[in-house]
Amino acid sequence: MKADIPKEYREDFFRTVVETATDPVALVSKDFKILYHNKTISKIYGSIVGRFCFETLKGRKQPCEDCLMLDVLKDGKPKKKIHKYKLPNGKIVWAEDNVAPFRNAEGEIIGVIDILRDITEKKEAWDMLQEALARLNADLSEAADYVKSLLPLPIVTGPVRTDWRFVPSASLGGDSFGYHWLDEDTFAIYLVDVSGHGVGAALLSVSVMNALRSQSLPDTNFKNPEQVLASLNVAFPSEENNDMFFTIWYGVYNKGTRELTYASAGHPPALFFDKSHAGQSNAILLRTANKAIGVMQDVAYQKNKHLIGEQTTLYIFSDGAYEVQKSDGSMWQFKEFADFMNNIKSDSQSRLDRLYQHVKNIGSLENFEDDFTIVEVAFA
Repeated sequence: MKADIPKEYREDFFRTVVETATDPVALVSKDFKILYHNKTISKIYGSIVGRFCFETLKGRKQPCEDCLMLDVLKDGKPKKKIHKYKLPNGKIVWAEDNVAPFRNAEGEIIGVIDILRDITEKKEAWDMLQEALARLNADLSEAADYVKSLLPLPIVTGPVRTDWRFVPSASLGGDSFGYHWLDEDTFAIYLVDVSGHGVGAALLSVSVMNALRSQSLPDTNFKNPEQVLASLNVAFPSEENNDMFFTIWYGVYNKGTRELTYASAGHPPALFFDKSHAGQSNAILLRTANKAIGVMQDVAYQKNKHLIGEQTTLYIFSDGAYEVQKSDGSMWQFKEFADFMNNIKSDSQSRLDRLYQHVKNIGSLENFEDDFTIVEVAFA
């Protein structure tokens, strides 16, 4: 049942509501004169009944070019807009201007009701948030550039050739990678993926990469992957790194024996393609069932070995290379990724470029949610 205010109380009721409102409320005629205002306006401007709204509120001699009242009078629909006001005491405030048509008994629009809501604190908080986000984005961009500057150049000649694609996500993940000759016969390859996003994850990833590149882990034989993983687990416990841990794939290739010794810790398997026999190139998955680095101490890590043929290619990558949300909302699965890599035809365009373009095409987001990182290693 609809409740109605008795006719004899309506004027007093609405006047009480308007007068006790903490927001400034004014009734303005079609010729911009203030016909009525509540006590809140009186406290700020004094009595301004009969004066032009643009003169009193904006200090202008003519109506504002973006006057909301003109739009309301034109189409008869309520409007709202944010404006900046300078008060008589010199204070600058931001207000949400809510303007609605005011009609007489015949339904004719004879003016507008203007309600101003002070949003200065909200506006200032929003501006501070935008400034913080801008600084954060600048920090993330700077961190991404720093990570890129540390990555090795592709190797285009020799018994081991490399190429890679590294596209940081908008929030910057914790991917990094490297490769280098340990001596004239052994070549180390590794890819790290730190949990989480942001500058902290990137810096931890860089620290791990530097430890591997400089071979600075104590009492470690860097030709032995299981020993490298064990030393990393001691050097980078999650409780000392803001509860961040990381996954890794680490391999060592011996040029003389053509043997690849590898170990992975919580990391996606590497894809190994061998065209040495009758042109076949079905992918072989290279991984070991080890826990991620930093999760717990006193962990025994296992390694494995694989013999390298004369026409073989290895791909190591982070999960950002295939965990992509498709336009239909589903996720691209690892098997689909492996099949795609397996079925790419050889031509002038590299597998890496074809993969990157495919991921961009099927993805539902403009930017990657995680770093897109993949390294290609070709053995002559």
